[in-house]
Amino acid sequence: MNQAKNVLQVVKGLLKQHKINYAQVAEHLQLSESSVKRSFSQGQISLNRLIKVCELMDLDFVDLLQVIQSQSDDIIQLTFEQEEVIVSDVKFLLVAVCVLNHWSFTEIIETYDFNEAELVSMLLQLENNELLSLLPDNKIKLKISPHFHWIKNGPIQRFFEQHIQQDFWQCQFNRAGEIRLLVNGMLSKTSNETMQKHINRIKQQFSLLSEQDRHLPMVKRHGTTMLIGMRPWELKLFENLRRHQNLKTYQ
Repeated sequence: MNQAKNVLQVVKGLLKQHKINYAQVAEHLQLSESSVKRSFSQGQISLNRLIKVCELMDLDFVDLLQVIQSQSDDIIQLTFEQEEVIVSDVKFLLVAVCVLNHWSFTEIIETYDFNEAELVSMLLQLENNELLSLLPDNKIKLKISPHFHWIKNGPIQRFFEQHIQQDFWQCQFNRAGEIRLLVNGMLSKTSNETMQKHINRIKQQFSLLSEQDRHLPMVKRHGTTMLIGMRPWELKLFENLRRHQNLKTYQ
């Protein structure tokens, strides 16, 4: 694959993450949809238009270059069956999460209650699932992309959502490194979509910072979870006080 096509392959992946289709790209570039599709398939697009596509995703061109630099043939997502295997045992899931966050064999052993033979066995299973290669002296080489993500509504995401409800929100969010925001207002569909673009950009920035920080010693890195949600919604207590049923559609 030549460099131009490789760049556009990355851009297509980012557009998919941001839920932006070719029709929206065409409208933003003031081109026909067929012209956009042809540009992407042939690997031909001007720098000016590429920058405009980044603007559509609320992505700096520098951020795009960082993503391209980190892209390779590494795995971006597992299969449903692979996720089911990993989530079937909480210790196995823990090891998977640790290695995805660039923990070494020694760091896992020192932190959690595993013996060496048990941990080696789990790492070999993850190797069979193509997440990593286990090298001599128990060195772990990841085979995943920095932009690896779990399947949407898949086994692992459902597992974490269940425990987020039980564990994550049981907190006052008033200690160092903690923040909780709640805002409420009336937004049009256009404003809602604008906010979603900003949120997707925050997600991208989180991934870039996580990749940047992975070279720091473990003592300077902390497992961090960011959860952001937004939807058209009315408190049930308020809804019950409505004189008439709310018949508004989201448009």
